[in-house]
Amino acid sequence: MKTLRTKIRKVTSTPKGKIIGAVIMLVMVVGVSLGIFYWNAIKRQFIRRQVATNVQEKTDRLYHIDYDNMELDEVAGNLSVSNLRLAYDSSRYFALRETGDEPSMLFTVEIPSIQITGVQTPKALLTKEIVAGKLRVDHPVIEILYTQEGKDSSKRVPPNEVYKQILGELQMIKMDTLLITGAQIITRVMQSGKQKLEILDAHLELRQVLIDSTSNLDSSRMLFAKHLDVFCAKMEWTSANQLYNYSIEEVEMHSDQEQIKVGSFKVIPTLGEEKFTAKVGIQADRYDLDFRDIRLQSINFPQLLNERIMADSVILQASVKIYRDMTLPEDKRSKIGTYPHQKLVQIPLPLEIKKLILKNTFIEYKEHSPVTQKIGKVTFDQVNATFDNVTNIKAATASVMTADIHALFLKKTPVHTLWRFYLFNPKGRFDIKGELKAMDATEINSLTEPLGGVRAEKGRINDLRFNFKGQDYGMDGTVKFLYNDLKIALLKKEEDKKALQEKKLASWGANMIIKNDNPSRKEKPRIANVHFDRVTNRSIFHLSWKTLFEGVKKTALP
Repeated sequence: MKTLRTKIRKVTSTPKGKIIGAVIMLVMVVGVSLGIFYWNAIKRQFIRRQVATNVQEKTDRLYHIDYDNMELDEVAGNLSVSNLRLAYDSSRYFALRETGDEPSMLFTVEIPSIQITGVQTPKALLTKEIVAGKLRVDHPVIEILYTQEGKDSSKRVPPNEVYKQILGELQMIKMDTLLITGAQIITRVMQSGKQKLEILDAHLELRQVLIDSTSNLDSSRMLFAKHLDVFCAKMEWTSANQLYNYSIEEVEMHSDQEQIKVGSFKVIPTLGEEKFTAKVGIQADRYDLDFRDIRLQSINFPQLLNERIMADSVILQASVKIYRDMTLPEDKRSKIGTYPHQKLVQIPLPLEIKKLILKNTFIEYKEHSPVTQKIGKVTFDQVNATFDNVTNIKAATASVMTADIHALFLKKTPVHTLWRFYLFNPKGRFDIKGELKAMDATEINSLTEPLGGVRAEKGRINDLRFNFKGQDYGMDGTVKFLYNDLKIALLKKEEDKKALQEKKLASWGANMIIKNDNPSRKEKPRIANVHFDRVTNRSIFHLSWKTLFEGVKKTALP
């Protein structure tokens, strides 16, 4: 050995020896490099096989995983994976179905790029702890198939055990940032292939991520992170009966600001008014809704991710359009238990919003009358409303929800209503009182002619006030209707004419009966005490309107 070292020194000490030495050194470098390359190649194959095996074992051989390429830099702690694909094995699914063990959902995932930087490799090897700087997932496409069969195993997993399923044999996962960009999520019904939900261009950023046994108990964390930012360009889905498309656009969530912003939420009918009513075949409300500039403020994000909505305020604008064809057969199904506050307490998601503010909203209700065969329309513009204590939690500080609403009736006359909803009352109790300011009686002809076959020839409405108490089966209260010089015409529909024609004899008789003024000369204002039995297959608004109309009629007739 000593002789060999002496010979090497002698060779490399001469000019020719320096060349030979350089060649030897080059061979050594190449050899080492080839050895490293060979090791990394073996290691990559080992990792590929191990990942595939783990996925199959963890999913009972239902899923397999593959990817095009993996680049690993152990010194810097960087890892990148390109074109990763996770898919289910259909033959294995059918085998599981034969034994009744099939899942309720199946997944396919395609991810063009995954990058992990700053992994502390020795720590991962020695302590089973993964500590990294950043994990970035770009443009994943996730398709979820609802098999509508099998067991929903996710419902059987205790929340405090989730971290164990994520970690597996690891003790901890910690990273500065987890970033998902440009995600697309599609859900379908497996049997029909019909799309249920599509989420486009979603972005998720989690900061200060920690997954271990202690973080699971940290109530300030959301998805194991201290900070959460979410953006989604669009979400779309269709109702089960195919009558409506739903769309949510420009959703932003910022945990640090305790705020959620939504550009718009739309409920869009898939059919026009005539085709809608033809398909439904019975009397039903057709909704066309557009909620804009929605802001949830001071929202509790950890509670939100625990499926509990708690916020100080929700602010939004809206356009609400409703159409109903009264010429169709009635829907005989009872609507008992479907008042707005009754539906609120039935929502399975715990909800507690201290204040809901509706700004500059437009409301339109159209009805096709069976009497006149005309369509009448009532509108409320510049609707501004404040709802207090919107909750379905019995332990909330108050069990009464109030709604203070101001609007313009038929674009002209101010109207104000105040509602009180007794949230957990077994009889569905609610109160409403309101006031309509002065207006010319002829201004409501656009409503009374097509819907009631009545036209105001002249008259002045000076004041209209009402105070009602309602419940599941009816409403009681008072109506104060002040007017003067009222004269009406009763109308009928002639088959060969488009316009409604006056029934002259009936109009003359009606005006002979109607009291032209309230108050009449030397009399106190007449205040009507009213009662109306609810039509149990109609809504709270139908009950309120009919009770008000009963009071107006009782005031004007002897």
